[in-house]
Amino acid sequence: MLLLCSAISVSAADYHVEITNHANTNESLAGGSYTITVTGTGTGTDTITVNLATSGTAVVGAHYQAFPLTIKIPVTAGSGSITFPVVPINNRIVEPYADVVLAIQSATAKSSATVDFEPAPTTLRIYDDDSLDARVSFTGSTNGTEGGPNATVTASLSSDYIAGHTIEIVAIAKLNSTANYGDYDGPSFRLDSGQHSVVAEIGILDDKIKEDSEFLYFEIVRAIGGDVEYNYEVYPYGYGPIYIYDNNDTIAPVRGAEISIYYVGSPRERNPTVDGAIYLQTNRVGEAAVNEPITVKIRMDGNATEGVDYLPLDSVVIPPTELGSSSIIVPVRVIDDNIIEGDEYIQPYLVSASTPSGDSITVSNYYAPTRVPLYDDDIDNRNITISGKTNGKEGGAPAGFTLSYPDSLVSAEDVHVNYHVIPAGTTARKGVDYTISPVVIPAGQHSATIPINIINDNQFEFTEFLSLQIDEGLGDSLHYPVGPDTAIIVSIEDNDRLFTPCPPDSNRLDIPNVFTPNGDGRNDLFVIRGLENYPNSKLSVFNLLRGGALVYRSENYSNNWDGRGASPGLYSYILEVKEQGRTKIYKGKLVIIK
Repeated sequence: MLLLCSAISVSAADYHVEITNHANTNESLAGGSYTITVTGTGTGTDTITVNLATSGTAVVGAHYQAFPLTIKIPVTAGSGSITFPVVPINNRIVEPYADVVLAIQSATAKSSATVDFEPAPTTLRIYDDDSLDARVSFTGSTNGTEGGPNATVTASLSSDYIAGHTIEIVAIAKLNSTANYGDYDGPSFRLDSGQHSVVAEIGILDDKIKEDSEFLYFEIVRAIGGDVEYNYEVYPYGYGPIYIYDNNDTIAPVRGAEISIYYVGSPRERNPTVDGAIYLQTNRVGEAAVNEPITVKIRMDGNATEGVDYLPLDSVVIPPTELGSSSIIVPVRVIDDNIIEGDEYIQPYLVSASTPSGDSITVSNYYAPTRVPLYDDDIDNRNITISGKTNGKEGGAPAGFTLSYPDSLVSAEDVHVNYHVIPAGTTARKGVDYTISPVVIPAGQHSATIPINIINDNQFEFTEFLSLQIDEGLGDSLHYPVGPDTAIIVSIEDNDRLFTPCPPDSNRLDIPNVFTPNGDGRNDLFVIRGLENYPNSKLSVFNLLRGGALVYRSENYSNNWDGRGASPGLYSYILEVKEQGRTKIYKGKLVIIK
């Protein structure tokens, strides 16, 4: 059998309505808005009536002004839209935001056209700005007595603000309170939605112990409402005092305290009063605060030496306080010893603590640092300087040089100084003309003079020179740089006589190999004895340390060169003279010392 089915068709609506846009707002701004749009296939004009419904956390009249929930949208050629405002109310409710949820309930056309709509709701958010100014603080309190009544403390929002949701308040007792947790219980705070303030009860514990009136200072450390953390006021000493009165108890209280080190500032030689300090903390641990002075014994461990690196420290007295908790600073006085020794360390250790009446006092070293540096500022000025030199002579006093530390410093260790001979500028030979012992500045000495022993060889020779470069100093633990001057030139004068058979009227030339143009009136000119017998002589001087560069030339030298243009160092010369009609050339080395 053949069955024929007719086609089934579903016709679309003539118009479609939906919420196409919205604008959030802040309660102190001009306002937000909703936009509802109509789309369709018509060619003429029409009017669409839309019925709306609202929900959400925002309340009409409290968060925003009421707006019509039935609107008419003119339609031309199948389309139309309308935007209407949502005007916020600047209220005094503290909350992060409030939501206006809008949904289309129904939509009909003035004509016989069909209309469908999007039923899904759209949320417009009104942001709150009261949390920028609102603060949570203590605004009142009442005192309490053992056995009743309990004490109270009031927490409030500032000005005329009210909570828009529950605000949890966390408060703690300040260290300057004399009551401890054995004297009271609480308080706990919760500011409910719609409230401006809350009164919390502080339970007073009846401990049967005879004691003076005690007091509490509280401080708000946190106030959280929903997912927003609010600011809070913190008074310089917290809020209070809130007194707790005794009710004629007769049992004597047990007084006790614990002393601990909670910080140690590193001492420094140059400024011992700034960084050098031991910070002690006293905490009440008995039923009542200790009301007598507490003598604390302190032992100083470490590799720093008491009486040498710092002044002796044996004990300290902590004065009594009604609070039961206090802190004091014990200075560590460093001795500026002018000894280069590097950083050392101290380790303070609390040995014991006691009062005249024998209260229970304990000490704790749990938080005490194990190694506290004692900074040596002398190490910053440990450069070795060349502070003097002495020239030598065969058969006479040795040559030498002196090495020193700056100012009046000494080193705590032997310092071995390395050096090397500078070939350019040195004519003396080690082992032939001189010997040098190891260069050491002994521990505890500010300087050391290093002798250069002169070998008396009984051979005639011109004055010779030794040029040394001081490189560095090395101790067992420290390196000692050298400077700013690092080179030394000393001369070794010969004491042997050169025998010459020249007759008294000989025209022999005597050319020096050292020249000291330093303005002291001696040997300030380069004088060649006998040159007056050789007119029109020519002199040229070359710097051997600069690749043989010419530094002086004269076509008719007359013993008048004062060393101008030449720095200290090793040079060579060429002297040309006429002798019996022939040119004779003299060459040699010349050391200039200034």
